[in-house]
Amino acid sequence: MKKFDAETVATMRSALQEVCKNIPMRSTSARTLVAAKILQCASNGKHTRDLLVAAGRRAVIEHFGNFDSVRSALAGAKDDASGRT
Repeated sequence: MKKFDAETVATMRSALQEVCKNIPMRSTSARTLVAAKILQCASNGKHTRDLLVAAGRRAVIEHFGNFDSVRSALAGAKDDASGRT
């Protein structure tokens, strides 16, 4: 695995926080997907915050359609678990 300098790691962490600020904390699969895409982007030499954020946002849109879809899917799963419809 490629090693990143401290500045790149900080930038990646900041990008992850930015993209995931509207994704519920309990959505580890969505957050993991975003983190993987940011890591992939950085591994390809694209280290700027804007490029990393864009990669993370693209991952959400490609996988879920948009951020509202993530929230809706999680709300439905929570309602199912609690017995509500």
